[in-house]
Amino acid sequence: MVATGTTCFCDMYFHEARVAEAVLKAGLRAVLAPGIFDVAGPEMGERMLRDALSVAERYQGAGSGRIKVIMGPHAPLTCSVELLERIRDEALRLGVGIHIHLAETEGEVRECLDRYGRTPVELLDELDLLGPGTSAVHCVHLTDRDIALLAERGVSVVHCPVANAKLGVGVARVPEMLEAGLTVGLGTDGPASNNALDMLETVKFTCLIHKAVRADPTVLKAREALEMATVGGARALGLADQVGSLTPGKKADFIMLDLGRASTTPLHDIYAALVYSARSGAVEAVFVDGEPLLLDGEPTRLDPEEVMAKARDLAEELVS
Repeated sequence: MVATGTTCFCDMYFHEARVAEAVLKAGLRAVLAPGIFDVAGPEMGERMLRDALSVAERYQGAGSGRIKVIMGPHAPLTCSVELLERIRDEALRLGVGIHIHLAETEGEVRECLDRYGRTPVELLDELDLLGPGTSAVHCVHLTDRDIALLAERGVSVVHCPVANAKLGVGVARVPEMLEAGLTVGLGTDGPASNNALDMLETVKFTCLIHKAVRADPTVLKAREALEMATVGGARALGLADQVGSLTPGKKADFIMLDLGRASTTPLHDIYAALVYSARSGAVEAVFVDGEPLLLDGEPTRLDPEEVMAKARDLAEELVS
């Protein structure tokens, strides 16, 4: 992520204490949401909730404030109503947000309707889990009422178009979300469902896929996609007052790109160049909190060869 120009990210799944240690070492900014579910029974949910609270207690505000810990219920159908209510109450007690997968597949929506007589969005609204501190990931299969509810409650949506396309789950109705006034940020999802954590690739794909499915080259402008990747992402993570734009008073989190390369020459429209033409290899410098994490294309805090060697060794061990 450092090498491809990411300064801040959100991660929700397992082993978040280890992720926190990696964040501290790498110098990145992160919002961590330890995953919680109870599909194997209430004991599992209690254990995962305790683990999440332990991560929050240990790492909230670590790295001079670079780490923020929130609650991460996995999805409406992998968490019981009782567990979702517990997570809601703990989030309120701690004063932190909630990060949840929502309406990713048609099957999820059908099952929720069969089980509860409500869409996943309607279910979470009934349980008071929707609010300005909630970021909902995917949101591929939303009704008009769902979109209106999310907008009314101030929920932010995280759009992951590459992963959605790879898994064949569909394309989220982002133009309608934006028209409804929803904050939309961009995500890659995890490497298992994307293969790359390259946000420049995601920005380009966001523009292209919506134009393709709508048969309309004007449906999503390059500047809108870039805003979703920057200020939109910051708003979705509750960090808009700190990062997301080059604004006096905000943190010195920024990247520098070389736009004098062949792919971005000649340079007429800066937004079109960044979204359609720039490649992550053009990222020359990455700063977080004013500290360089990448200079002249080389990481300053991590040894790429060491990291990749460990990854190769662990992969061989896993597949054996």
